[in-house]
Amino acid sequence: MEGVGDLRLVAMKSVVFRPIDQLSAEWETVGKSCESRHAWLALCRHEPSLCLIGAVDLYDLVAHLREAPANGGRADAALVVRLMLRSETVHPLLARAILQAILPGLVSVARRLSWGVGGEWTDGGAFFSDLVTTAWEVISAWAGQDRQYAVLDLLSAIRCRMRRQFIEKEGTKELPLGPEFEDSVVAHPSFGRTALDELAIAIEEHVGHGLDPVDGAVLYGVRVLGLTTADLARMSGRSRRYLSGCRIRAEAHLRA
Repeated sequence: MEGVGDLRLVAMKSVVFRPIDQLSAEWETVGKSCESRHAWLALCRHEPSLCLIGAVDLYDLVAHLREAPANGGRADAALVVRLMLRSETVHPLLARAILQAILPGLVSVARRLSWGVGGEWTDGGAFFSDLVTTAWEVISAWAGQDRQYAVLDLLSAIRCRMRRQFIEKEGTKELPLGPEFEDSVVAHPSFGRTALDELAIAIEEHVGHGLDPVDGAVLYGVRVLGLTTADLARMSGRSRRYLSGCRIRAEAHLRA
């Protein structure tokens, strides 16, 4: 049976990367278009600090964001995504640029969710296509919002919505708490709650009653969403040491 699982994983990988390749190929054209240059200029007019990047279009901007972590600029890259989301309404192509910028994060989310294994998707490619659609919905819905941890919030919200599909399949619904900050809360009876649901509820109840919201968000990301401190560091631009301190403080508060 182990060999069958290995073969399935190999077959899945060949399907999974098709939508990723399609997105990248599309971005090669869209990101270098005249409209992309217009969108970049519109963004710079709205967020003048971005002019210092020296890009000529959105393709250049996304390339800069991809290179930033390797050059020690994670925090700067996270700030740029925050500004892009905040000014997303100035041009329709900005939503597409944000999607392309967080594509590596979406791959991490897909990996954490085992590429849809156990869900209703036919293969990893179908799952990732659904993940991208969900990402587009969140990016569009949050246009104009100023979120301090924009990358972390986006990926957390996307992951929560995808996880909810697994849970709904089993007849329960996930409570969208922590860093997702959804406008609506899906209520569900206590008998349908999982241990993770109870932890999420506990975190929400303690925030504002002595638990720092950032500490609570980090604990939610690690314990409820299953992210590592390295994942959170990539998404937020904060150091792993800082995030570990947040988690430890939050855990101590809940135990007190």
